[in-house]
Amino acid sequence: MSNLHSEGEFSVAKKPKIAFVITSLTSGGAERVLSTLANSLVSDYQVTIITLYNVEPFYHLHSQINRISCRESYNKNMRFMDSLNNNIYMIRCLFLILRKERIDVLIGFMTTTNVYSIIACKLANIPCLISERTHPDFDPLSRFWINVRKKTYPFCTKLVIQTEGIKSYFSNFLKSNKLAIIKNPLAESLLKFRDATTQKEKVILSVGRLDPVKNQKLLIEAFSEMNTENWKIQIVGEGELHSELKSLITQLNLQDSVELVGSVNNVHEYYNKASIFTFTSNFEGFPNALIEAMAFGLPCISTNCPSGPSEIIDDGENGFLIPVGDKNMLKRKLEVLMNQPELRTSFGHAARASTTKFETKHISEQWKHLLTEALKR
Repeated sequence: MSNLHSEGEFSVAKKPKIAFVITSLTSGGAERVLSTLANSLVSDYQVTIITLYNVEPFYHLHSQINRISCRESYNKNMRFMDSLNNNIYMIRCLFLILRKERIDVLIGFMTTTNVYSIIACKLANIPCLISERTHPDFDPLSRFWINVRKKTYPFCTKLVIQTEGIKSYFSNFLKSNKLAIIKNPLAESLLKFRDATTQKEKVILSVGRLDPVKNQKLLIEAFSEMNTENWKIQIVGEGELHSELKSLITQLNLQDSVELVGSVNNVHEYYNKASIFTFTSNFEGFPNALIEAMAFGLPCISTNCPSGPSEIIDDGENGFLIPVGDKNMLKRKLEVLMNQPELRTSFGHAARASTTKFETKHISEQWKHLLTEALKR
């Protein structure tokens, strides 16, 4: 396979060899979770990350992690036959990597890559753990991939999901012993920058890609209808709705009070200085940004969307839950937090305490248990 690209080759005796597979290592939530897990497992395993396409990692990776990519770049203009050939190529590529690197267990991330992984692992006769990162009821998959998923997933060793809601979907065609709920880990590389001494500003923070699913429009419109008293909004993230949201901000004359920050490497600085965090998604797999904000001690307002927020926030105890798309309720809860600094403080303390279970050391132990069971097969 002349197109294989490998770096970080190393030799460690006796440790089992595991590999993660993902499309690329860009700045998404799944990519952060994979990078965090991979970094946490290098002391116990020889870790390889296989990406379908060769993109420079956005998140820090341990120097002992071996990286291999199947192709240099993604061709957006593939026709049907090109796409079919690409699927076959990726499966064959993964199979050859598994043999060459003598991988003991493969861990797939996200649907298409999971399907490739299951087939490649069957050919290589090794265990395959797969992981879904979004809620399948709302995932914009084609009918073809939905059907392929139903046909192939029963052949995995274990499917890891994040919430009870996602588990109920896959229970329709997977046996219960094939399903495991493991929450997403909080990245230690992020938490080390928590600073309680940072001066808080009158900032309402939102973190997430600019996408209809994240519904930042709801926050901007709610804010425009409030007496904001020098409060500002900062939205960290990049995506397809950038131009539309920028136009909305101009239309509502909010240029001085709503900032589209873009994608950043120092998101911790925004968590440290903000006073309120809002999460307005229509649906989620598991809301990484929400648990990050809570871990930084931010009082949060989140839509009670499927799935995740209701398993993280106890409404009225460590944050507020509001119905999806409910602008009036968002305005009311924002006004409560904006006008009650003592409540912001108490919510923030409770939020931080409630997220300790998501720390990497706890989540990686759950993954190690699955890996140990898989290696016994």
